Amino acid sequence: MEKMVEDFEGSNFWKFIGLELDGVEKGSVKLKLPIIPPFLNVKDSVHGGIYASILDTTMGFSARSLGFDEVTTLEMDVHFLRAVRDGTVYSAGNVIHQNRSTALVEADLFDEEGNRLAHSTGTFRVVKVDNREGNEH
Repeated sequence: MEKMVEDFEGSNFWKFIGLELDGVEKGSVKLKLPIIPPFLNVKDSVHGGIYASILDTTMGFSARSLGFDEVTTLEMDVHFLRAVRDGTVYSAGNVIHQNRSTALVEADLFDEEGNRLAHSTGTFRVVKVDNREGNEH
């Protein structure tokens, strides 16, 4: 799990957007993101692309927390429920189902008061690599 956390926190995207780890357990991850002015759209609220990015990262991280070495988003659905303009947003993801090659994951995005801002589900390709031979399984 330590290597996985290092991979995410060391990624260029993670650093660029300013994500912070708020908790991780097997199959479940919580992240937080302080809102900064560049995240705001023409309506002066956080752009939906920021919502989607946080939710995608939360779900991918949740799938990876099951012990997979590689996780790739295959499909993602986002329901935008409420706008936010400032403060910090929080995400929580959980793996709903997994098999050898895919994981179905859900995530929610909340504001500081606990209001749900968005709900997402996604299907992720998951891979474990046999380090002895570099083979996927």
